Amino acid sequence: MTEREHVRRYFSDSAHTWLARAYGEDEDPLAYPVGAQRLRLAMNAVRDRLGEARGRLLDLGCGGGDLCLHAARLGFDATGVDAAEGMIAEAEARRSTLPADVRERVSFKVADILGNGLATASADAVTAIGVLEYLEEDAAFFAEAARLLRVGGALVVSCRNRLFNMVSGNEYTLKEVEAGAVPTLLAELSAFRPDESICPLLTTVVAKLREALPDLERALAKDAAGARGPADTLRAFGRHRRQHTPSGLAASAAAAGFSRPRFFGVHPHVLTPALESLVPRFYNRLTAVLEPLESTPASLGWSSAFLGVFTR
Repeated sequence: MTEREHVRRYFSDSAHTWLARAYGEDEDPLAYPVGAQRLRLAMNAVRDRLGEARGRLLDLGCGGGDLCLHAARLGFDATGVDAAEGMIAEAEARRSTLPADVRERVSFKVADILGNGLATASADAVTAIGVLEYLEEDAAFFAEAARLLRVGGALVVSCRNRLFNMVSGNEYTLKEVEAGAVPTLLAELSAFRPDESICPLLTTVVAKLREALPDLERALAKDAAGARGPADTLRAFGRHRRQHTPSGLAASAAAAGFSRPRFFGVHPHVLTPALESLVPRFYNRLTAVLEPLESTPASLGWSSAFLGVFTR
């Protein structure tokens, strides 16, 4: 089985379970709802680049269609493309619940994202959330995104953060040591130091922490008592997933004609990731307290993924 076919089958077969975990849809979620955070950041970034304008948004690797549905509610005409039939089935089911005037602004298509059949310069915004890690390389993706976007359009992608390997203290850190990559990665990470602009955001973090304390106490009590959450039926992906650095992603984007890069930390970790398996509810609710800092460059030091925003 080819790598591409493995990806298609995995997400098609696991669609419902994967979406429930990524968007925190379980009644008592254990995992951090990274899908919801990425959606929020992506749409904020699109609107920041386009201003009051709406237009057509293409979501490559759309999964269950949540980003397209949200975009349609905001006034965009949205098209989602995914090779996984199971994901598109989930997307269509969600689309069917929308009011008619919103529903008609959304469409979904089963297709390879790099051979999607969509028209050149047909999009005002292209998003690809959690997609690049499953592709063999970046060049073909950025070339296709450049083809689809009008000049001045916005591109938003999210990636696994290789810089996080420098602080995670796990097997990924060891692999970087063995590969001799630590000096280069630390040099890039050191450029994302906090400055005085972070201080007002820290005030927001404190307020968020104060508000979260009762829920944190309940979560810790459940974890300490060994309370089981929903049965985890999501099987492991079982293959290598690529990681990126901000500089590497920016270079790939620039080679395809993109400019004005900006990065946001995704999936923050306030404590060592090794703690998550012991107290998952507490760990991930505490993690959410750091979300006000996601727009700061320093957030790339404690986030296991990041969002990159570019202009065509």
